[in-house]
Amino acid sequence: MIATFRITLAAAAGLLVAAGFLAALGYDAAKAIKVMLETVFRSRSGFVDTVLQATPLLLIALGYAVCFRARVWSVGGEGQFHLGACAAAGVALGLPASTPAAIALPLAAIAAAVAGTLWALVPGWLRAHRGVNEVVSTLMLNFVGILVMGWLIRTALRDPDIPVMQTPEFPPPFHFPLFDGSRLHAGVLLALLLVPLIAWLAHGSALGARARAIGANPKASGAAGIDVPGTIVALFAVSGALAGLAGAAHVLGVTHRLVTGLSNDFGYTAVLVALLARNHPVAVIPTAFFFSALVVGAEGVQVDLRIPSDFVRVLMGILVLFVLAADALAARRGR
Repeated sequence: MIATFRITLAAAAGLLVAAGFLAALGYDAAKAIKVMLETVFRSRSGFVDTVLQATPLLLIALGYAVCFRARVWSVGGEGQFHLGACAAAGVALGLPASTPAAIALPLAAIAAAVAGTLWALVPGWLRAHRGVNEVVSTLMLNFVGILVMGWLIRTALRDPDIPVMQTPEFPPPFHFPLFDGSRLHAGVLLALLLVPLIAWLAHGSALGARARAIGANPKASGAAGIDVPGTIVALFAVSGALAGLAGAAHVLGVTHRLVTGLSNDFGYTAVLVALLARNHPVAVIPTAFFFSALVVGAEGVQVDLRIPSDFVRVLMGILVLFVLAADALAARRGR
């Protein structure tokens, strides 16, 4: 309860500081906040966009939260997201268009999860068995994953009938079903259903217990008989599978094809989501929605008030800095 109050207070302080920056630059901060809220909550399209943007954030941040509990700083969700999207696209464009949706969608989702897992296992193995810094290796592989997708769009998967760099549209069986005629798709429900599973994995499973022990003291964990390298690799695998599923959810539910600029920095923003949620899977849900609302609301602010949308990135950084500072102060005071 105290921790929740502290996070809320720190986030509010961060918002006030960001509002002060806007005012110092000559913008109407109160009007900017009003426009952001109206864009997200008073517009059906804006609210749906927020939910759709929050879905990959939620999935990737869930994977980060599992890893961060063991103080394993895997930040490779961006590359795993793109490779998962590529795998889902390969299945959608490679199988017959007459494939039943009951078979097509699970196959595409499984392929995406496997692709994300395999991509994550590379830095996972390097971290577990060679001591390679996982922040550096995952960040570098992010760029490789993005470039692989770009290469596939330009070559094997490119739509020859359109000059734009994109793949053909997936056949209808490879589209996630929509809810009530809106753009909300079944991938949103899949992401929400995975939250209790990941919460159990983090809090109730043997893997979660080992992860917490390693996060507290990896040397003592190894001395106690815990397979530290194996646990680290398993955590990377879980994180990669979730990020790959995020890529599948986005292409099967939103774009229905591979396009350049597929991700709105989902893999990087998800780091902030996991940190602000304090690595708690359930808390990731509102936090992902909050960050998504900031991004969608910033687009409305840019149109109405001519405030650069990049300011939202500054706002995200301020919020996380304030929350981390509040945690550090609380730790120094022994609370």
